[in-house]
Parts: sequence; C-alpha cells; structure tokens
Amino acid sequence: MKRRDMIRMVPVSLAGMAGMAAGAHRALGADNDWDKRWPVVEGEPLAKTYSKRIRERLTWVRENQSEGLMEAAHAIADTVVAGGQCYQANWDAGHTESDSWPGRNGEPDIFSTQWNLAKAKKGDLLLTTGQTTNGGEIKKKGIFIIGCPSPWSGDARYPELVRDDIRKMVIRPYADIYIENQATVIGGMISVPGMPSPMGPESGIVGKTTIWMMLADACRILAKKGLSRPVKGDEPKLAGDKLDYRNFSGWVSLTEPLMDDYFQEAMNHLDMVMAEYGTIKKIATMAVDTALSGGKIYGYSRYNSIAGEARNRRSGLTITDGIYGHTMDTPEKRKDFQGTAKDFVIMGITMPDDELDLAFLDLFRSRGMKVASIGPMTRAIQVPKGRTVPKETDIHAGRMCDTYGLFAVPGFDRRICPTSGVVIDHIFWCIMMEFVDQYMRKTGGDIPGALYSGALKGGMEY
Repeated sequence: MKRRDMIRMVPVSLAGMAGMAAGAHRALGADNDWDKRWPVVEGEPLAKTYSKRIRERLTWVRENQSEGLMEAAHAIADTVVAGGQCYQANWDAGHTESDSWPGRNGEPDIFSTQWNLAKAKKGDLLLTTGQTTNGGEIKKKGIFIIGCPSPWSGDARYPELVRDDIRKMVIRPYADIYIENQATVIGGMISVPGMPSPMGPESGIVGKTTIWMMLADACRILAKKGLSRPVKGDEPKLAGDKLDYRNFSGWVSLTEPLMDDYFQEAMNHLDMVMAEYGTIKKIATMAVDTALSGGKIYGYSRYNSIAGEARNRRSGLTITDGIYGHTMDTPEKRKDFQGTAKDFVIMGITMPDDELDLAFLDLFRSRGMKVASIGPMTRAIQVPKGRTVPKETDIHAGRMCDTYGLFAVPGFDRRICPTSGVVIDHIFWCIMMEFVDQYMRKTGGDIPGALYSGALKGGMEY
C-alpha cells in the first residue's frame, strides 16, 4: 500500500496530533503522563493488557462501591413500589446509549430511557451522569438521583482538562447516591508510545456491569415483596407446563444479594474471552488486511452497542465506522449502503437469529464483504435450528454468553440480566487492541490514529 493512501486513514498526521495534544499533557504534568499511568506491558499483547485492566477496574468498583450499588437497588425497588417512574439518561454504558432497547432479552421493564424533566414528577428516580446542566432543577423537583462520573462531564478525574462548558456539567453535588467508577476525562486504558490519546475505552463495560448489578437486586427486592415486572424479550416464559427443566437451573434465593452473583458471572465470561484469543487475532488480521488494502472497517449492531463503539469513540480508532441496523430497517433504507468487496464488517449481535441482523448479513454478502460476528450463539444454551448469524459469518467469537438473562426470579416471567452487552463490548475492544499490535508490526511501526474526547480542551481540533 502506498504511503499517501495510508495517511488518508487518519484525520491529520501524527505530528499534528501530537501538537494538538500538548496542552493536555502539560496540564497533567510530567508525573501524570498517560504513558506512565496506563503503559503498555513489554512482551504482552495489547488485547491481553486491555482485558486485564478492565477486569481490575471492575474489581475495584465491586470492592469499593457495593454499598452504594445496593442502596441504589433498594431505591429503585422502593420507587416502583411507591408507583414512581424510574428513568435512565446518559448512564455511561458505552458511546451512545445504555444496554437497553425494545425487546432486549433479560431486561425487566423498570427503566424508561425517555427522560423528560418537564414530565417527570416528585417521587420519580433518575439514573444519570453529569452530562447535564440542570442537576439543581432535577433535585428541586424532588426526583431521586443516582449518579456516576462520565468522561463527558466535570465529575470525572482531571476535570481541569475539559472545556469550561463541560466542566460545569456535574451531577455529584445533587446525587442522593453516587457510584464512583474511577472514570477519567480521557477514557482510555492503554497508552501506546507515539499516540497522544490513550486507546481502549472502559465506560461501556463498567457502566453495563453496574446497571445490571443494580437491576438484579432491585428485582430480588421486589420479588421478596411479592411484586414483579414484565421482562422484555422473546424467551419462553418460565411458568406452567412449558418450563424446560433441562435448561433451567432453578429459581434464585430471595434472601441473598444477586448483584454479587451477576458480578461473578460477568467476570467469569470476561475471563473466558481470552480463551478465544486465537479467534480475536484472526478477526484483527482480517481488519488489518482490509485497512492496508484500502478498504473500510465497519462495526454493525441493530441498536447501539458495536455501532456506537465503532463511530467517533473517545479512545477509539479513527479507522472504524458504525452501522446502526434500526435506522435502516427496510430494504428501501438499505439500498444506498456503500459497502464493497474491499470492506470488512464486525457484527455485534445479542441473539443469534434476529431477522434484521440476518437481513444485514445478506446485504453484506451481496456486496462481497468479509464478515465477522461477536455475541451469543445460543438460546438457553441451545443453538437454534435454521439460519443464524454465527453459522454464516466467516468467523465468530462470543461462545461464553447466551441470548437470555442469567437469573430466574420468582414472580418474574423470564430470566433477567444478560451478560451479552458486557461481553460484546469487551471482545470488540480486545479485537481493536490486537488490531493496533498487528498494524504496527505490518507497517514497520506506524500507529493507527486514536481519538481524543471532544469534551477536552483542544479535543475537537485534534
């Protein structure tokens, strides 16, 4: 590949990026440089370093924030019991939205993502971050606030690095419960020498894990009071003669915290990601070969998930772009898709046989694109008959998670709290970190461009 073609893969030259980033480095001081805080590990693949640091961050949250998470679960359950509405807005569970959408398997119908301060009332509850300038108004209205830091706010570490208009966006002074997650305004977990921006965001994985931990115990508390909520998705209901005991591990205890069980299951699944490291390497190789031959790399998901992670993500790579399936849910809307045989797409799926995902797979195949998939292959640990995305893509990773939730809670009609969102994010960023390793080797040391947050001073210019 010609050097002039390779330069087009990043927005500006690396030298220019370094100049734009100098202000942030000077603001931190020599003792706080990113490459000293999150260094690469000599001889260790970046994917493995990233995976290890994510699990260390989650362990810190579990060891230091469990009390707040449990209080939050009780507050959520109490709001439901009292007839209030629980809202979720900007909880930092990834680049765009939370791990919630229509038909999300395993999600209890507790939170609304349609937050509107004018319509909210006293006694409601809001799960949010500091990505708002009206925290005081929310508090005055009598709305219970559960907050956490977001890199796009003044609550996260190193607020002096963000623009003045962002720095005043805070929720901590108004929160009734505040969950610290060690977020920084930079967001990345890996500092590659020569690239000013750290790579490998963590907020999606940490945010998704914490919200499912809270929901797990909120449902347990409700069940203990003899109450329940409908559970989204298409899992067969866990009641009556249709209960499949071959694939059913029993009802959970209502006297033991469930958030610990969710945390442990999620960590087990993240640990198992490295059991598929060989597959991760192969997917990364497909992406690198695509980049070096002038093709485009896409991340697809029906809703947010990988589509959001692949598009303009702080600490993400400039070289990827996202495809949101729900915005092109008819053949007419898909006809202008520009994919070609030179391109490569990674499909993030939360069920193996979703009809829209299969329609997009057919679209990608019709354009001659190479296709990888990540996410669950099974429903209740069984591979569905007929067509599935994992059966038909070139390569698949994500065998450790299932379509449905983990826990059967008495009174709830389906299992709650899936791990697929957490696992998909983790695998995607392990692939991207492996991409960086291979790209550097194959180009003799060139580093793919990574993005600063637009909230930083100079971030948009960078």
